[in-house]
Amino acid sequence: MATTGVFNGTLLVVKIGGVAVAHSTSCSLSVSTDLPDSTTKDSGGWAAQIQGLRSWSVTTDGLAVIESAAAGVNVEDLFSSVSSRTDVTLTFSTFVSGDKIWTGTAAVESLDFTGDMESPATFSASFTGTGALVMTTNA
Repeated sequence: MATTGVFNGTLLVVKIGGVAVAHSTSCSLSVSTDLPDSTTKDSGGWAAQIQGLRSWSVTTDGLAVIESAAAGVNVEDLFSSVSSRTDVTLTFSTFVSGDKIWTGTAAVESLDFTGDMESPATFSASFTGTGALVMTTNA
């Protein structure tokens, strides 16, 4: 059954190649449209724009895991994508039946790996879409 109303953000998950990013603590999807100016003397003193290029990005943060046997996508996997310049198939959703799923191909734009004293090691990864972002419904 589809999620309705306000829901717990814990349900939102980023998956790469169908596998969830391990130990994620937050994630976000951003979609934007460039709005080139199309104002003319005929615009009556009002600014006008046209719909330009669309773009999208995803970020996720979490507790860092670097062991190869870890369940889910980990820091090692993300670094491998950066190192090999390999795009990833990324999905963003609650993955609840009836909910929307956003899917696209993306490049790992950045990967931060942080270790503060007496705290769990963390990571932050940013992905930039390299083409269309498609919205479908989870069956």
